[in-house]
Amino acid sequence: MVKILLIEDDKILGKAISNFLKKNDYNVEWHLDAESVMFFGYDLFIVDWMLKEKSGIDFVKSLRKKDIDIPVIMITVKSSLDDKLKGFDIGVDDYITKPFEPEELVARIKAVLSRYYKENIIRLKNGVDIDLYNKKALKNKKDIKLTHKEFLLLEVLAKRKPKPLNSDFLIDYVWREEGSYETLKSHIYSIRKKLGKDIVTSVKGVGYKIDD
Repeated sequence: MVKILLIEDDKILGKAISNFLKKNDYNVEWHLDAESVMFFGYDLFIVDWMLKEKSGIDFVKSLRKKDIDIPVIMITVKSSLDDKLKGFDIGVDDYITKPFEPEELVARIKAVLSRYYKENIIRLKNGVDIDLYNKKALKNKKDIKLTHKEFLLLEVLAKRKPKPLNSDFLIDYVWREEGSYETLKSHIYSIRKKLGKDIVTSVKGVGYKIDD
């Protein structure tokens, strides 16, 4: 199921959007502001431009500075070309202008996700493919059953390959405050067991990586 982070400080609008998207089989996490939001573990962000604290534009800038390329739909009352170009320049993928019908938002979500994830296959060695759109791993074109957290680990390592990723970063990305080094190691072991022992490489003193 697609996981969406909605950041909307209008409680009436936020609740309406959240409820409508859930009825359309999206997993929605709704926040009133962008201050306490974690960036990881989502497939799409829907963000209001005019938030009381950190603006939607500042939120997108923070994402892109961290090299997080998850797509963003911006909710806005701003309809001028200059405003929209400003957003596109810093990494906004699409806009929806208030007032709007919820069906239009769903159509834009489908279009953005299709552009971003459809045909988005990361090919690894030993016949392993990561299907970002369907959230699954394949080996020699056969589905390999991974847990949700195993897939998150594999996905972020594959997206950043061949850059090594710090163990603390990986723990924060997948488990947030609930993770540990032992939990990370056990999940890496499980991924190797399912996909091949050399699919993920340990980097001493740093963490893990996937080679090109």
